[in-house]
Amino acid sequence: MKRIKAGFLIFLFFQVAALAGQATINSPYSRYGLGELHGKNINTKIQGMGGIAIAMWNSGMLNPANPASYGKIDSASFILDVSLFGVYMNHRTTLQSESSNLMTLNYVFFGFPVTRWWRTSLGIMPFSKIGYDVKLEIDMSQYNFNNVINEINGQGGINRFYWGNGFNIGKRLRLGIDATFLFGRAQRSSMVYFPDSIYIAGTKIENSTTAEDFIFDYGIQYDIPLSNNQMITLGAVYANKFNLRAKRSTIAYTLNGGFNGDVEFPLDTLLYEPDAEGTIILPSKFGFGLVYRKHDRWLLGADFEWQNWEKFRAFGLNDSLDNAWRVSVGGQLTPKHTSISSLLKRMTYRAGFHYDDSYVNIYGHSINQYGITIGVTFPMKRSKTTIDLAIEAGTRGTTKDNLIQENYVRFSFAVAIFENWFQKRKYQ
Repeated sequence: MKRIKAGFLIFLFFQVAALAGQATINSPYSRYGLGELHGKNINTKIQGMGGIAIAMWNSGMLNPANPASYGKIDSASFILDVSLFGVYMNHRTTLQSESSNLMTLNYVFFGFPVTRWWRTSLGIMPFSKIGYDVKLEIDMSQYNFNNVINEINGQGGINRFYWGNGFNIGKRLRLGIDATFLFGRAQRSSMVYFPDSIYIAGTKIENSTTAEDFIFDYGIQYDIPLSNNQMITLGAVYANKFNLRAKRSTIAYTLNGGFNGDVEFPLDTLLYEPDAEGTIILPSKFGFGLVYRKHDRWLLGADFEWQNWEKFRAFGLNDSLDNAWRVSVGGQLTPKHTSISSLLKRMTYRAGFHYDDSYVNIYGHSINQYGITIGVTFPMKRSKTTIDLAIEAGTRGTTKDNLIQENYVRFSFAVAIFENWFQKRKYQ
């Protein structure tokens, strides 16, 4: 009971820390599609291994990347996993650079058994985030006119609340399904400003899009026992195309001021379309993975995932996205997993690498991303509760053709509370 109370205190701490450090992301590449996607690295343990998740399972870990993994939740336990996420990012062009940072609540997961063959999990986490503020100077000298400023910005994103179920079909096969409710709002604006003329009014377009609907993800895992207490796990995931219900409000107007934080003075309304209904087409995806492990000692794994983003549409527009894919490799090692071993031997050490070919392509340059990860788990004494830490250093984008390169360091800190709630008490 004391550990449960401590767990909820930690949960409240994360909530307060998230509110105190709340900030939007800062990436110009989140302008495209649904923004910066957060489906690659879900659980902090998995983040430390480069994001290998499709064939991953652990009796004390919740892994929404493949709902079949819930089937391996301990049959007598309740799991609460809460994580805090932070990132330091440096944006660099050939002429200048600037830095930004973010700290927020990463996810909250619950998991527990329902029957001998059925496990379930619930949780909330980001699905995508939008955050950018870019000023573009347009050269008008060929028209014998002063340069024009185009300021574009956006913020918001989509959140994900899921209910997942994993089913054990015999001793080796597991099937799973995640029912996910997506909800959120994105706000974007674009303003054209004439800084050298007080006689020409600027023009601003504001767009607000709200989306909410259900999607479903499916997963499968199969264990192949080997000699010497070793095992290979094969995993696969799939999600079909979904049409998300959405509403969009648009207003365009002329104005004076509004540039560099100045007060806006609206003049004339050029367009007003409130609550126009439409759909956002979320394309299909599939992935497969493999994990080779020796029980409680070490494992190595690899993932591949692909998504058909060329089929993306938002209110009929495709945003010129490319199909995306990612590959991840990683592993972990626990030197000596016994209760009497020293802490350093009982800790679990992780490392990995991932490469992402994203759906963003600008001037013929795919905005790719790669990262190197490390992680560690600190086990609590006389308990299966763990403290997990993952750190990733990586790069996204390029400085070619006046584009922006993002160099980042991300960290994820989590507490996974493991409680035996379903054991029958024995009395003498």
